[in-house]
Amino acid sequence: MTHPAITKPELDSYRPHLTTGRSALAITGVLWSSLQTLIPTISAAVVFFISAIFLSPADFGLVGLASSVVMTVLAFTPVAFGEALVQRKLLTKAHTDSVFWLTLFCGALCFLPFAIWATPMATLMGDASIAAVLPVLALRIPLDLAAAVPNAMIIRSMKFKLIALRTAVATMISVTICLVMLFAGYGYWALVASQVSASFVACAMAYWVAGWRPGITLQWSALRDLFNYGAFASGNRMLATIKIDHFVLGVFAGTATLGLFFFARRLYNMLSNLVGGALASVSLALLSTLQDDREKTQLAFDMASFLSAAVSMPMFCALAIIAPDLLGLLLDDKWAGAVFPVQAFCVAGVIASIGVVQASLIQSQGKTQWWFYYQLGQQATSVLVILATYRFGLPVLMVALMTKTVLLWPVSVVMTAKLLKRSAWHYLAGFRYPVLAALIMACGMVAVSHIMPDQSQAMRLLVQVIVGIALYTPVIVFLSRDRIAELRRYLPRKGKPA
Repeated sequence: MTHPAITKPELDSYRPHLTTGRSALAITGVLWSSLQTLIPTISAAVVFFISAIFLSPADFGLVGLASSVVMTVLAFTPVAFGEALVQRKLLTKAHTDSVFWLTLFCGALCFLPFAIWATPMATLMGDASIAAVLPVLALRIPLDLAAAVPNAMIIRSMKFKLIALRTAVATMISVTICLVMLFAGYGYWALVASQVSASFVACAMAYWVAGWRPGITLQWSALRDLFNYGAFASGNRMLATIKIDHFVLGVFAGTATLGLFFFARRLYNMLSNLVGGALASVSLALLSTLQDDREKTQLAFDMASFLSAAVSMPMFCALAIIAPDLLGLLLDDKWAGAVFPVQAFCVAGVIASIGVVQASLIQSQGKTQWWFYYQLGQQATSVLVILATYRFGLPVLMVALMTKTVLLWPVSVVMTAKLLKRSAWHYLAGFRYPVLAALIMACGMVAVSHIMPDQSQAMRLLVQVIVGIALYTPVIVFLSRDRIAELRRYLPRKGKPA
C-alpha cells in the first residue's frame, strides 16, 4: 500500500523505514559501530601520544584554534539535514536530491571566506601562523557536506557494516599520512593533513558503499518537508560541533593553556566516542523506525541506556584514577598540567555517554528543538564560565565547567522522562547498578595506589587496571542479571520476527 502523498513517478525511489529484521540489524549494528569507533579511537590515541612527543602544547593549541574556527563555520551549515532523511517516515528521491544540492552549495559558499580572507582572520586571532593552516583545514567543509546524503542513506538502511568499512579505510589512510609527516619533520602540518585526508577519503567511501547517486531534482517543497526537523537537527549539530569554548579560551588565555585543555578534551572525546559513537547512529535509526510503537521504543531505549552506562561509568571512573600514572608514563613533564583537566572531563564523560541515547530518543520522536535548546544552554553557560574563570588558572576553570555541566544535566533527564511517560526518579533508577559497581571498582583501584605508593608507575597502573576489571565485571553481572536476561530475550531468535 502506497502513501497518498507520494506520486506515481516517485514510487520507484520511495524508501520507507525498515519494518522487519530491525532488532538483528540494531544488535549487529552496535557491534559494527563499536568496531567503527574502536579503530579510529585506537588509531587516534596512537597518533595523539606520538604527536605529543613531537609537538608542543602551543602547536596543539594552534591547530586547535584553527580547527575551532573551521568547525564553527561547519557547524552553521545544513549538514544535519541528513539526519532528517534518516528520521522521516516517507522519503522520496526529491528529498535526497534536494538535500544534496543544498549541502553542496552551502559547502562551496562556506569555503570561500577561508580561501580569500585567511590572513585578516589570522590577524584578528593574533597568530599569523594560522593564515596558512586555515584554508587547508577549511577543505573539510565541502567534503563533509558532500557526504551528508550518502551517509544518511547508509544509516537509514541500517547497513552499519558499510559505515565501519568506510571509517576503517579513511582512518588507516589519515593515520599513515600523519605519522609519515610527523617523522619527516612537518610538525603541526601532520595534524592538519590527517584531518583533511580523513574527510576526503570518508566522503569518497560514502558514495562507494552507499550506492547512491544524486539526480538533478531540486524542489523547495521537498526541503520544506524536512525543514523543521532539519533546522533543529542542524542546530544540535552546530552546538555539538562548534568549538567556541576553544576559541574563547585560546584568545583570552593563550594557545599554551588551550593546548592543555585541547589535549584533555581530545582524550575525553576519544573515550566517549567508544560508547557514544557505537550507539548514536544505531539508536537514532532504530528508535526512528519504532517511533509509533511506545512499548518497543521504551524497551529499546532502556537497553541502550543500560549498555551505555555499564560501559561508560567504569571507563571514566578508571581514567580519573589512573590519569596521573598514565600521563606520567606516556608523556614528559610539559604535559603535567593536563592531568587535572583529564580527570575533570571524566565527569562530563559519563553524562555525555548517557546523553547520546537521550538525544536519539528525543530526536527520533521529532522533538529536535528540545535537544537544541538544552545544548544551547550548555554551550552558552560554558562560554560564560570560561570568561569568568580563565584568569584564575585551568584547574579552577575545569571545576567550574564540570559543576555547571552537572547542574544542567537534570534538564535532559526531565525531557527524557516526559517522552517515556515515567518519572525522572524511575528513569534514573535504571543506572543504580552501574553506579554501584563503578564505585566498588573505584574503591579497589584507589586502594592499590595507597598500597603500592613506591612501585613504578607502570606496575601500579597495571595492577590498578587488573583490580578494576576483576571487581567491576562480576559485580555488574551479578547486580544486573535480570537486565542481562531481559537483553537476551530482546535478541532475535531464529524463526522469530524482529
